[in-house]
Amino acid sequence: MSNKLITNITNAGLFLFCIVYLIYSFRISFGSAGMPGPGFLPTTLGVIGTLLSFGFLVKGFFIKKIEKLEDFTKRGILRFAGYVLSIVIFLLTYKTIGIIMLFLLIVSLAKISGLRRWISSILFAGIFTTIVYFLFTFLQIPFPSGIF
Repeated sequence: MSNKLITNITNAGLFLFCIVYLIYSFRISFGSAGMPGPGFLPTTLGVIGTLLSFGFLVKGFFIKKIEKLEDFTKRGILRFAGYVLSIVIFLLTYKTIGIIMLFLLIVSLAKISGLRRWISSILFAGIFTTIVYFLFTFLQIPFPSGIF
C-alpha cells in the first residue's frame, strides 16, 4: 500500500471519529452565550476537530507524493500506549478526584512527550491547570470538584 493511500485512510478515519464525537457532544447541554453549559467545550472541540480533520482529508487528495512514514517502533508503540493509558486513567478518576487529575494528566503527557526535566513538566502542568480552572470559573462552566 502506498504512503498516500495510508495517509488518506487515516485522515478519513480521523474525520469520521470527529464527526461521531461532534454528534455525541450535541447531546450535552450547550447553554447560552451568557451562561455556557457543560457541552460548550466538547462541542467547540468537536467543531474544531471536524474542521481540521476535514482540511487534512482534503489536503491529502491534492498532495502528489507523501514522504516516507515513520515505521512502527517499540518506543513509538509504548509512547502511544502511555498516552492512551494516561487519558483513560484521567477519564475514570476525574469526577472523583477533580482538577488535580488534570494536573497529573498534563504532567504525565509532558513526560511521555519527552519533556526531560520534572520541574518543566510540573511548571507547565501547573500553569495549564490554573488557566483552565480560572477560565471555567470565569465562564461559570461547572466541572467536577472532586475530593477538594
